[in-house]
Amino acid sequence: MEILSPPLGDAGRLSDEYANNHMTEPYEIPEYESRVRRMMADGYGTPFYPIRTLEEARQHDDGVAILQGDWGGQIYAVIPARLIRCSGDTLQKLLMDLDTAAWSCNEHEGAAIYYERKPAGTGVTGGMGGGASTGELWVHPEFSRIAAQIGRVIAGEQESIHMT
Repeated sequence: MEILSPPLGDAGRLSDEYANNHMTEPYEIPEYESRVRRMMADGYGTPFYPIRTLEEARQHDDGVAILQGDWGGQIYAVIPARLIRCSGDTLQKLLMDLDTAAWSCNEHEGAAIYYERKPAGTGVTGGMGGGASTGELWVHPEFSRIAAQIGRVIAGEQESIHMT
């Protein structure tokens, strides 16, 4: 795990929640949590509900899978867990295909899938405009032309996307 410095809230001060829970010591962020969203939530004192697995996400009406690249610099897709019918390997391949299209220079180093509780109508913190939990499949505008293919992949109806 990576050791990170404390995040800052409004006006460059530590949030009360962070200060009360972490004081000024570095802290560890578990691998299953998005570092960007954890630090933002701690810094601003906003709710953050990471989930360890897809199976656990499916147990919640607001459980989502967040496919991201560039270490959180771009959110590729936000997918309600209830819609995911493909295998874990297929979901991982989808992530790699999207990452290759968007950030081939990173060689997949910053690509990850995170599971979180995100009610419909809430945003997903990330670069390039972040993302959104809509209750349905949300894809970054860069991938709007292949959104239907992405939907078929997560539904288990298609093995992979075809970039044209």
